[in-house]
Amino acid sequence: MNLKADTHIIPYTNIKYPKVFQTDMSYIRDRLIQAAITLYAIVTLGFLINKLLPGGPVDFLQQDIRENPQNYGLPQRPKPQQVQRTIERLVEVSPNKPLHEAYIDYMIQVFFHFDLGESIIVANNVPVTQLVLSRAPWTIFISTIGLLYGLIIGIILGSLMAYYEGSKFDIGMTIGNLVSGAIPYYVVAIGLLYFAAFQWGWFPTGGRVNPDATPGINWPYISSIFYHAALPAFSVIIPGFGGRALGLRANSIRLLGEEYIRVAELRGLSRYRISIAYLARNAILPMWTSIVIGLGSLLGGSVILEQIFQYPGMGMLMFDAAISRDFPLLMGVFIIISFIFVIGTLLADFTYSLIDPRADVKVSR
Repeated sequence: MNLKADTHIIPYTNIKYPKVFQTDMSYIRDRLIQAAITLYAIVTLGFLINKLLPGGPVDFLQQDIRENPQNYGLPQRPKPQQVQRTIERLVEVSPNKPLHEAYIDYMIQVFFHFDLGESIIVANNVPVTQLVLSRAPWTIFISTIGLLYGLIIGIILGSLMAYYEGSKFDIGMTIGNLVSGAIPYYVVAIGLLYFAAFQWGWFPTGGRVNPDATPGINWPYISSIFYHAALPAFSVIIPGFGGRALGLRANSIRLLGEEYIRVAELRGLSRYRISIAYLARNAILPMWTSIVIGLGSLLGGSVILEQIFQYPGMGMLMFDAAISRDFPLLMGVFIIISFIFVIGTLLADFTYSLIDPRADVKVSR
């Protein structure tokens, strides 16, 4: 075989594995260092907010006891001593340490023991990690469904719009996607809740599962989970697929003149297959990073969404912590969401070259 005549075969002697390997490892090292610095800064910010923000959980308890003393078994006008004893019974007040000592203890507690403290108001003396782990699967569930289906719809519409560029379908879908992408997700959520739940009664008005269903791997329980998650998921899907469809359309139009598209047309393949199997698979590559880290942004935006649908997840837990000024719980949820966001960004960076070999050229420079 003549290697010089065959342009598709790369001579073995031209491959410099050690250099590429060293470059890739230095890139991975730099990204890991950046992620570590980011997480350290986030935890430091959480500590400062927890320590320096005025109006903590003790102040919240004092006000609530004075306004609703009967909820704590106190007379209508409790004495200051009674209020103080009630607070000491409900809240384990830690001794005041100097700021630098408290900062060192907090960092050791978070990074070496993975302990984010305990909730004070929302769940008295329950570890924050335990509360978050009990709520996180539900929020990740609806966020993943919204991201996945929004991505699928955006890919199909965007590739079809690009292949039929300039047609009535392209113009109509462009206008529709612009409108859907401009509507905030909480407006969509309120509209779906009002019509689909209250007016038409198609879906439940709140909750995450039917309380009468028996937990476990059984169809009534699983179907109830999807049934209650439908409206929150639709609230993410409807405003989300429009922007992805327009972005994929723009990427696909750049690829319409490529040789593999013309070869596919000469082979007599259908337009639908060309737009999905050829255009979409290549046009989605530049959007990979935004897709992976999109899960982190969905988790951060779940506060309003879960409050609208009364869906007990991480967002609703964060809202309850903010209302009751339960700063340890609030900062714990904030740190965990930020950690998921950073990990998602790292996964996007490290896996991009796996799905798009052209990225290796950028990394090795």
